[in-house]
Amino acid sequence: MGNRRRRPKLLHAKLLAIREFLSVGQADMASKLQSEILSHSRRQYQIEPARVSECEKGKREPNLFVMIAYVRLGQVHMEYLVDDDITEDNFHTLLGKKFSGLTLSQSPERQRRNKPATLISGTR
Repeated sequence: MGNRRRRPKLLHAKLLAIREFLSVGQADMASKLQSEILSHSRRQYQIEPARVSECEKGKREPNLFVMIAYVRLGQVHMEYLVDDDITEDNFHTLLGKKFSGLTLSQSPERQRRNKPATLISGTR
């Protein structure tokens, strides 16, 4: 059959950290994830709160669309989410830094849309 793909060991804890940082319950997180997927991929994607729970407990690994939605909502790089070299404590710190410049009147989604795009030097 072949070998199973290795899974990031800290992924479930980091998913939970994003949800807790956003201060939402599992039902609200499922709704936010659906909206994020719809707004960026124009795909309807149903996510049950039970699936959020399973991912946060490490029983299930979210698909790529869901992981991308998590990192967009948490405003962190995908690498931070899936790289086990970035510990839970470091991840919590990175989450805090991403949101430290927000004002109360501006949501994270709106703040992100207003930021100018920057190119990585050396690319064309």
